[in-house]
Amino acid sequence: MKLFINQKIFLLFKQFLTIGTVLVILVAIIGHIVRDRHIVLALMMYIPLLPLGLWAILLDLWQEGHSLPKLRFSLTIIGLIITIWGSYSMIGTGNNLAKITANTISLLHWNVKWGGIGYNGHLTSQYTGDEWPSIRTDIFQHYPDIIVLNEPPQIDSWLAQLTQQMGPNWSMFKYYRTKRNGLAIFSSGKLQFERLAKIRNGMAMLVKVTVREQPLRLLLVDGKRSVRKVRTPLLTDIIKAVIDSDQQGQPVDMIIGDFNAVSHSIGFDSYTTAAGGYQLASKNARVWRGTWPFFLALYDIDHIWIHKRFQIIQLKMLMNLNTDHRGQLVYFQNNR
Repeated sequence: MKLFINQKIFLLFKQFLTIGTVLVILVAIIGHIVRDRHIVLALMMYIPLLPLGLWAILLDLWQEGHSLPKLRFSLTIIGLIITIWGSYSMIGTGNNLAKITANTISLLHWNVKWGGIGYNGHLTSQYTGDEWPSIRTDIFQHYPDIIVLNEPPQIDSWLAQLTQQMGPNWSMFKYYRTKRNGLAIFSSGKLQFERLAKIRNGMAMLVKVTVREQPLRLLLVDGKRSVRKVRTPLLTDIIKAVIDSDQQGQPVDMIIGDFNAVSHSIGFDSYTTAAGGYQLASKNARVWRGTWPFFLALYDIDHIWIHKRFQIIQLKMLMNLNTDHRGQLVYFQNNR
């Protein structure tokens, strides 16, 4: 009798797992198709398809293909479709075969998570003090022409260390929205802050750099983290700032930063055509495009949008155990 009851409970448990999995799959499909038109739909869109598909496959194999009635291994088939969909949407489709030349410019973007600095500007107990030197070394090894950092260290001397390490002609500009959130840009050429752009739910600033006598205007972005707000207002304001700047005779070459918004967000739809159109750098290489969290990068929330007047040559994804974001290093050159 006890064995019978245990078997029945176990059967109910498997049925519960199956029903729950199917419901989550339906919710995720709706979210990824309809996308973030509402905060509820946004949360549904953020259900990652790849691990969900793999879970469905494992669950069905555990039940020997009998998870769903009538058609054996039907849940496995559904899981495979979800897995392929999730993988395809997160892997770049570019060939990344072009060669780097003397005219190629390199840009590195990275959210470095304060570089080991606590909110009060001092080392907190959870850090050893080795985080920033490690990140700084990784940056220097790639030696990009332009460096953009979200959530950089708050201590000026730490930022000065990177500037000095990169070389005597390097310059830096930083701006903090809050004690915790800020932006810093480093350049091997002339660096000029132009203005802040007013956007909702975040911060953006226009900066002009000159690399190998080529002027480049960058819009740097730091989006607020919030699970209670859709990203559309933020993304709409960003591209509006780009269009306004273009109409004023100051075309923006790159839009860079931690948007806290996945590339599938509705607000990004207009980026490919606005002000001549922009291309998402991470889609140029056949690599996994997720940037957060680094140990299981399911979400691509950090982006480099480059104007279509440029050709993207290569893109590399970077990782350091001392920050919870992956960095992006892109090589590009002017098509003109």
